[in-house]
Parts: sequence; structure tokens; C-alpha cells
Amino acid sequence: MRVKHPIQYLRVSLLNKCNLNCFYCRPQNEKEVPEWNRSNPDKCKQALSLLYSMGVRKIRFTGGEPTLYKELPDLITFSKSLGPDVKSALTSNGILLAKLAPELRLAGLDSVNISIDTLDPTKFTSITSRDYLDRVLDGITCAKEYIPEVKLNTVVMKGVNDDEVANLIEFANSMKVNIRFIEYMPSRTGTPHYKYISGNEIRNSLPYEFSALGQSGASAARYYKANNLDIKVGFINPVSHSFCNNCNRLRLAADGKLYGCLFDGRNINLFELLEQDDIKAQQETIKLVNDKQFQGCSGVASSQDNLPSFLEMGG
Repeated sequence: MRVKHPIQYLRVSLLNKCNLNCFYCRPQNEKEVPEWNRSNPDKCKQALSLLYSMGVRKIRFTGGEPTLYKELPDLITFSKSLGPDVKSALTSNGILLAKLAPELRLAGLDSVNISIDTLDPTKFTSITSRDYLDRVLDGITCAKEYIPEVKLNTVVMKGVNDDEVANLIEFANSMKVNIRFIEYMPSRTGTPHYKYISGNEIRNSLPYEFSALGQSGASAARYYKANNLDIKVGFINPVSHSFCNNCNRLRLAADGKLYGCLFDGRNINLFELLEQDDIKAQQETIKLVNDKQFQGCSGVASSQDNLPSFLEMGG
């Protein structure tokens, strides 16, 4: 059995616990809150080894909030030990990065994406239920000092923070870090879809003359430059401009379930399969990859009942 679609990028959710409580991520119905899960580090290493042997070369650790996972530095070091061509990455809310950035760089971390949806302290508390904006800003500053590549991510929501996009670009420009704006995506447990605003609408509202940059085939972001900016501005538009046809990703949840797509509930339990037989685990992984539908948001059923939670899959 052969893989029809090469898989090079793995997102690993280490735990579904977070030190923020963002309303677009947390389940709106308390009955939907998942049981607390954290990845078994030894089983995770087994899975990383198998998936590296199958072509994975970029490993991004997510959560929940991955900096709450005490074995994170060890897993970063292990991922880098798999081969000289491995790129290790992290997606974080930034709260603990002022403390952990030096250790994570020493472990081998190559890049970090830091989520920041507002620069307004009151609005930050409203979105996250925590008064931690200063910690995030300190985390960005420290990450920039230690981590080779730092990017900012903003989920744009109509009537929530769509009026802050230009300010966020100016902030990113002052920090000399690239920023990406992400369309609000549907989920089984998230807030209503009326908060959606398209990436094109966001970009066209900005006071910049953007010129498009070349796009990597598998990249989720479309990047732009402007003469009065020193940074690149990216737009990730999974709803309005699907990038599914070039998808090269798999997602490993903390409980060992491996998903082919954020918007497809089908999965295999890779941890359990590896306990049984490496060959069977590889075969089932290939089947999962070959069954990928490449439909993304456009293929989501209107009920969305079968979708996994972003909190469990790392978004």
C-alpha cells in the first residue's frame, strides 16, 4: 500500500488544557467540555518516529496550550534527533514564553506562532476570560530574542476585533515579526458563524497598497507586502479560499487519535495501533491519508455534529 498524497507536516496536540478560555475555542455547552487529556510522551515519541519514517519533516506542537506540558522541551529535542531535515515548531498563546523561550530554543525549537487577537486589555479579557495581555506581549518580546522565527496569528471576528487589524499590523511591524489573519472557522462547539468575515474583506479594508508574494504549494497563508511595511502580512482563508487540494498535514491528538483533517471526524488511534504492531500502524495511517477528502470547510455538514473539538485537536 502506497501513500497517494505525500504527508510532510504533523500537528501534535499535547494536551487539551489551556490557561486561557477563549470563547471561540471553548465549548459553548458545558456538556461538550472534553475530559482532560495529556499525551503520553513515550507513545508520542513512537508516533513521531513512525510518521518521520513516512515522510513527515515538520512537527508543530499545539494544545490546548503546549507550554503547560512539562515534557515539551524533551519532545522538541527528540523530534530534532529524528533527522537533520526536521523543523520543529510551536503554536502558543505566549503567556509562558517569557519564562520558557530560552529553554525551548536550547531544546531545538525553530519557530513559534503566537496567538494575539487584540491589543486592547479590556477586549482581551472579554475574549479570553483572563487579564493576561501584558504576559502575552512579554512573551512575544522574549520569543523574538531567542527563537529564530516568530509569527503572530490573529483570528478575525466580525464585531469583535475586525476594527483592530490595522493596529495589529502596525504592532507587528514595530516588532519586526510577520502576522497572519485567520478567517473564523466553523466548529462543532464554537461560537455562531455570524462572526465570520472573509479574508478579502479584511484585506480590502486596510490602508495599504498590498502586492501579493509567491505562495508555497502547501502553505495555508497567502502573503502580501506593502511599501510602508517591513514585514509580510498573511491571510489564511480556509472558508473563502480553500487550500485543501495542496494539504500535506496530519493531526495527532493528545489521546493518540490521528486525523487527516480538522474538518473530518474520521480517525485512527495511533497509540493503540503502535502497541499492537508497527506495520499495522503504518498501513492504517496510509489508509487514513489516502481517504482524505480534501474538502475542508466547504465539505462540513451543516449539523457539524461529527467534528472534533478545536480544543482537542489544536485548531
